[in-house]
Amino acid sequence: MPDIVAFIDLVGFGSMVTQDHNRAKEILTDFYNITYNIFKDEGDIKGSLISDSLIAYSNQEEKLVNALTRLYRDCFKKNDEYANSDNFFLLPRGGVSFGIFKVQELNELPNLTKEFIISPALVHSARIEASIKGSRLLLGARSNGGEDSVTWNTKIKSILYQDNSISLWGDYKYMDALWFLDLNKDRVHQEEEILELLNLAINFVQQNDSRDKHLNQYINTLRIGLLSYSKFINIRSEDPIISRLIDDFQDSKYWFIWLTIIEMIMESPDSWALPNQDYIIKFYKSVSIKKGWSHVIEEVNKPEMDYLKQDFNSFLDEMLPISG
Repeated sequence: MPDIVAFIDLVGFGSMVTQDHNRAKEILTDFYNITYNIFKDEGDIKGSLISDSLIAYSNQEEKLVNALTRLYRDCFKKNDEYANSDNFFLLPRGGVSFGIFKVQELNELPNLTKEFIISPALVHSARIEASIKGSRLLLGARSNGGEDSVTWNTKIKSILYQDNSISLWGDYKYMDALWFLDLNKDRVHQEEEILELLNLAINFVQQNDSRDKHLNQYINTLRIGLLSYSKFINIRSEDPIISRLIDDFQDSKYWFIWLTIIEMIMESPDSWALPNQDYIIKFYKSVSIKKGWSHVIEEVNKPEMDYLKQDFNSFLDEMLPISG
């Protein structure tokens, strides 16, 4: 089995260092401590921390992915301590790929240590990380080789959600780990944790909505949380998370959240019934006449977003006969 290699970086860390290096050091220390506590329990994973970058690798894909999704959850919860902290936050973002990972044995000196790594997979993982926004963990695997076994590995305790909008290396397919959801837990505790994380994510967007530089990062992070939440949407009454989104994100700059609401509805087990709910119909009628809706139409009509356009059409097919 090939190695599985991750490259994880912290969103916005360079700006934090420039703004206040002492507070940035606190963020980095938290990142180190969280990583340390996870890695000490996982002997099958190896890694290196270089400033705000983590390189991690293993020959057991489930061990690495499960450890990283736990790291994301633990880091995100830490942000509750940084409320209203002027752009100081702990948001890991990274890519994962398969392939050769070799650490070259070279001589060291007391004043010269080495991390001499030869790995096309690490190059790929770093390119994945650089191509995405928000606190995402994006996996790249060959779709016509043994590496696509990651899709069927039941020991991976995260839903893997395919993203056709990413195209970096040849015959690779790319999948988001929906890390808000921990499938190791029973359903009650899954829902408790995901609601905790989602409320943090929503607050993150609201508290930073005037900081356009990072708003896209926060919204893309929230999208991962909402897709993780899809299976818990309440069909019996107005779902509290969707209702909050509808109430709080009416401004056109939140058009990507509008699109995500439709996407998460269509990923729900009750996708056939949810578009017919009165509050969903009201939401659609409200936002579809706003200026930001043009961005939604543009997004779903991109060639690489055909899967999303199909979801959008299905949403309309379910809603329009009732609302028409």
